[in-house]
Amino acid sequence: MNIEQAKKISLSSFLGRLGYEPVVNRQGQLWYLSPLRHESQPSFKVNPELNAWYDFAEGKGGDIIDFVKHHQRVSTVSDALACINQVQGDVPLAKQEILPFPKRKQEPAIELDSIGPVKSKSLLAYLKKRGISIPLAAGRLQEAHYHCGDKSYFGLAFANDAGGYELRNPMWKGTLGTKDITTIPGTSTENVSVFEGFFDYLTAITMNRGQLDETAIILNSVAFRGRAAEKLRSWGTKSISLFRDDDAAGAALVDYFISELPDTVLNDMADHYRGHGDLNEWHCEECLNGTLVLE
Repeated sequence: MNIEQAKKISLSSFLGRLGYEPVVNRQGQLWYLSPLRHESQPSFKVNPELNAWYDFAEGKGGDIIDFVKHHQRVSTVSDALACINQVQGDVPLAKQEILPFPKRKQEPAIELDSIGPVKSKSLLAYLKKRGISIPLAAGRLQEAHYHCGDKSYFGLAFANDAGGYELRNPMWKGTLGTKDITTIPGTSTENVSVFEGFFDYLTAITMNRGQLDETAIILNSVAFRGRAAEKLRSWGTKSISLFRDDDAAGAALVDYFISELPDTVLNDMADHYRGHGDLNEWHCEECLNGTLVLE
């Protein structure tokens, strides 16, 4: 099989061979629970006409070869073709034997059992380990108990604008319900702080002893940068303080907002914690060194 032959394979049929079936068909667009990670709401779309996919939570997409490279974590086209051969049942390629490609079924959706104040000792310890002030976080976080299939779990729950929750515990992170940005109203929308993740937002709240006057947007995923830009544009925001990860994806966020909002001043806050993964990582190191003391 060559590249041209692989691209002629129906992507939806290929996903079906792996055990993935669409959850929703919207005007001919097929929506799946993403094969690339665990989720409870479909964010993975297949366009049968273009024979292409796009994962909105990851901000990635492409053709069948791109999908296999992401799904199986292989880096070369030849390895991807070997995987496709194996699934299609065609004549195996030389490398096929060392590229296991098991069929994986969709995991059951996450379902909420209860939600309330954070009381679990392990979650409180987790917040302390991340350098977050528990009294200040109390009004912004909840404790969710949920189940997936016949297994029960609990974790921190951070609400988003769509009524869903970002879930975190020391061992896992995910989303309950629909994934979206989180908007925290402030005194005005002239100056807005934009955070890549909610732990960075909680870090800023902790560092400022609860005082964060300006409106805040938490992306919850870089894939939602467009939604944030749309809000900032509608507000006529004059300046943005961007608390992003100090990596390539974070740098791309800077370029994106500069491009999309050319009349808005952008302050790249990563300049203050350069060399650390994000604001929270820098903050945790300062706490460990005794430079910062939590109340």
